[in-house]
Amino acid sequence: MAATLTASLGVAAVATTQSASAADSAAEEVPSYAMGIPGRTWTIDKPTLCGPGIGDGGNLIENGRTYEGKCQGAGQEPTITGTVDGASDERALTFRTKYDFEYQDAVLQNAEMNTWVGPDGKRLRDRTELATPGRTLPFHTNVWVGFDIRIPYGVDDVTGSGAFVMQLWQCHAGPIAGVRIQSGAGNGHNLQFVRRGDEPGVDYDTAMATKPLVPNEWHSFVIKYNVERYQPGGPKGLIEVWHRKVGATTTETKILEQETYFGFGPDNCDNNSFQEMFRIKYGMYKDYQPGATFRADYRNVRIGASKKEVQPYYRD
Repeated sequence: MAATLTASLGVAAVATTQSASAADSAAEEVPSYAMGIPGRTWTIDKPTLCGPGIGDGGNLIENGRTYEGKCQGAGQEPTITGTVDGASDERALTFRTKYDFEYQDAVLQNAEMNTWVGPDGKRLRDRTELATPGRTLPFHTNVWVGFDIRIPYGVDDVTGSGAFVMQLWQCHAGPIAGVRIQSGAGNGHNLQFVRRGDEPGVDYDTAMATKPLVPNEWHSFVIKYNVERYQPGGPKGLIEVWHRKVGATTTETKILEQETYFGFGPDNCDNNSFQEMFRIKYGMYKDYQPGATFRADYRNVRIGASKKEVQPYYRD
């Protein structure tokens, strides 16, 4: 079950582990990225080549920068939907799965969780994503993320471990933090905020907070990440999340603030892939669910060194 907001905010009130000066001095280390910005030209490059090799196809080219595509299983290549002027539907970066896709020789491993494996015994996944170029975002400093997201009517409920719609990716051990759709009947429009790491005895599958979305409407989020992996006696990291419904007259609301260890150490990053750096992926990453349909739309995706730089609202 997801942790309540009250509990999440209460944890953060215990202590502050990072000084403001440390965060400010590190701000110049955080590169700026932006995807799906209104008024710019968006192009999906080599859509038919989108596959398991990240960057082979389905890439977004925007403002002279390439954001790398990756597809797997039922995941379609990222697409651009809507119209530029928004007359019929506002333009979006759209990620969706094919309901009629079937893995050959797939075996149902767990009927209750609806998890499937291939002939080699490996769990089958669906993926459609765009990623920032390389692991260029640092641990030990404030990395700010802002975006608008919309989940339309007609999507199916998620089973298994949930569907990530945003990941912080450090190494092959899995996402170290991100946003996922809550698993279970009736939860197809609930977003959960999660993290993973090495701290002994911690259930990282439990969400820190859950936010229901109004279907087919845009919602804005701003997230502050400060990644600190577990080291005995070391400082904890920090995750804070703000929400605002697009077009609403209400102000933003903080829905999460929690000090926590997250990120992996060398022992959990195989093939000598350990770095205290990460990249961010947007889209859809989930367990294979034959016959199911999923979709998430994005716009105003920004990554940077301050809240003002990334928030989708209150901009000059």
